[in-house]
Amino acid sequence: SATKTAASKTAAAPKTAAKTAATGAAAAAPVKAAKPAAVKAPAKPKEPAKPKTLTAPRNGKADDLKLIKGVGPKMEALLHKLGFFHFDQMAAWTAKDVAWVDENLEDFKGRATREDWVQQARDLAAGKPPRKGGEN
Repeated sequence: SATKTAASKTAAAPKTAAKTAATGAAAAAPVKAAKPAAVKAPAKPKEPAKPKTLTAPRNGKADDLKLIKGVGPKMEALLHKLGFFHFDQMAAWTAKDVAWVDENLEDFKGRATREDWVQQARDLAAGKPPRKGGEN
């Protein structure tokens, strides 16, 4: 019985040595997964990119954005502060642009979507009359 135990230990020794050798070889190999990308913090939800803006109205004269339903004097001032002065600027907004504007309207978040500003701006840029509810 002592011979059996010794024989099984001897048989187990090469297996253990093989495992140790394999583990050691794996540990010595360069680790490719340790790139800086793997260390990044959890990604923040992407904020939509800011639409194209102007620093001042073209030719020194802004469109009357108050013709858009949902834009009063305070909102018009905020839109100017954000860089929007003309109907054609707003008419060109994509869904991502509208998302950015909605997020940056301070106390009026979501207004651009709720009031359908892009379509209103397209209509006004095309010379159509303002919808009921526009300031003027």
